[in-house]
Amino acid sequence: MKEEIKASWEVTDMGELKKIIGIEISHTRNNVTISQQCYIKSILEHEHLTDCNHVSMPMDPKVKILPNPEGNEGSRSNYFAQLLGELQFLANAT
Repeated sequence: MKEEIKASWEVTDMGELKKIIGIEISHTRNNVTISQQCYIKSILEHEHLTDCNHVSMPMDPKVKILPNPEGNEGSRSNYFAQLLGELQFLANAT
């Protein structure tokens, strides 16, 4: 495939791909793995969550979530909304 590309365009072969647009890429004989570990670490550092304890279920499943009694939409520019946006980008990007 490289040779076909070289036949049509001027290219520079920089070796095996390790990172592209912030996504780390690792190769083994049987698979390719992508990761955004650096981006995850930067989110944790920015949000001061580097020392938090991970859990498999972050919310008690017995808690009942009730509708918003005031019916308002609330603020979408708060800390939690920003964090959700960062995590959504992470999930979509990889």
